[in-house]
Amino acid sequence: MKDSQKYFEKIWTKVSEEKQEMDSATDSRIWSVINGRIKQNNKRKYYWLVAAILVPLFGILFFYKDFESKQPKISLSAIVLQTEESSKTFRLSDNSIITLEPYSKLSINKDFGKKYRNVKFLGKGFFSIAKNKSKPFIVDAGGFSVEVLGTKFSVDQKSDEKKVNLFEGKVKVNHNGKLTYLLPNENWSTSPAKKDYHYYAVTAVKTFTFENTTFEDAINEIENTYGAKITYPNNIAKNQVSGSFSGNLKEILSIINYPFNLKTTIKNENEIILH
Repeated sequence: MKDSQKYFEKIWTKVSEEKQEMDSATDSRIWSVINGRIKQNNKRKYYWLVAAILVPLFGILFFYKDFESKQPKISLSAIVLQTEESSKTFRLSDNSIITLEPYSKLSINKDFGKKYRNVKFLGKGFFSIAKNKSKPFIVDAGGFSVEVLGTKFSVDQKSDEKKVNLFEGKVKVNHNGKLTYLLPNENWSTSPAKKDYHYYAVTAVKTFTFENTTFEDAINEIENTYGAKITYPNNIAKNQVSGSFSGNLKEILSIINYPFNLKTTIKNENEIILH
């Protein structure tokens, strides 16, 4: 009986380790051997032996099959990085560093780094991309994409006005087939009310030349250059401005305000009040 028990234990162990069900050939072979042994010995001794070995065997196989079916299926198509109530910073496999603002998500393509570095992005985030001239980094921001080789920029995909702000390097923005190339301190935005718009950061130094230009026309040119909304007293709208001067937005406004004794209040980077 010991030899028989070892034989069946060997079969049970093999099937359990391989985590598979017995095929019909194996099943027939086991029962053939069992019947042969039963004929040679006392039948009662082998009935309980068969039950003692095969019942746990079938139970384990059933448990494994049921356990396997309940496990969550893990998709290997993409790696997803996301945030909840707070910002988080992540380092990608190419050493790029991405800071995701709250409730943002970055999905990394399974082919990332093979020919391109493709990601999908929802929300707001800051991107510091490791340089690799042979493998462009492409951000699919749902409706527009940003392609870079190595640079620092931010993307706002969440707001009604979609924005790309460039801090270093160069980027290419593709929106519905229209390409816009940005250099440092240049920005791009689009919205239902205002189509693709290319403008400068408020820190960018620009030169303006006015000759007998009305105050309102001068302000319009400054607004278009920096993408800002500037309000001012209506009573000076038709006054004239002349001169050539350079500086960032704050410096330009200080110069143009001086003859009219105006002060500047910056509510945010897009909204400025002269009073």
